[in-house]
Amino acid sequence: MSETVRTTCPYCGVGCGVLATRNAGGGVDIAGDPEHPANFGRLCTKGAALGETVSLEGRVLKPLVMGEPTNWDAALDLVAKRFSQTIAEHGPDSIAFYVSGQLLTEDYYVANKLMKGFIGSANIDTNSRLCMASSVAGPGRVITILARPRAPQVGPG
Repeated sequence: MSETVRTTCPYCGVGCGVLATRNAGGGVDIAGDPEHPANFGRLCTKGAALGETVSLEGRVLKPLVMGEPTNWDAALDLVAKRFSQTIAEHGPDSIAFYVSGQLLTEDYYVANKLMKGFIGSANIDTNSRLCMASSVAGPGRVITILARPRAPQVGPG
């Protein structure tokens, strides 16, 4: 029997507790952690499907430039060069960062310093807002529909 590992869901930023157990087929079975205070064992659709995302098959594991493998130094030099060219030609607001909702406070600090202090733009946002927007909007619409006043029913008699 495989050991179950307590971990955190990497998606929206809530930080739900997850129980991950390697299964006999080499995959990972996922369950919500009933002892975790953020979700008490419940998982959204994304969290429940985490087991389907753990395979390395089909993933890019090394840098590619124009579809060709390269080393990290060459890839990062190219990124820096293209950022510089884009900023020189179109200004700092031509650059935007869309960062993960699971970054640590220190990581957000560095990303914001890079964007606002070095590049000179405020175009940075996280998926914490957009990832959960549909989760908030959906129930809101249902509540709005249920709360609408209904016209009196007029019938025979």
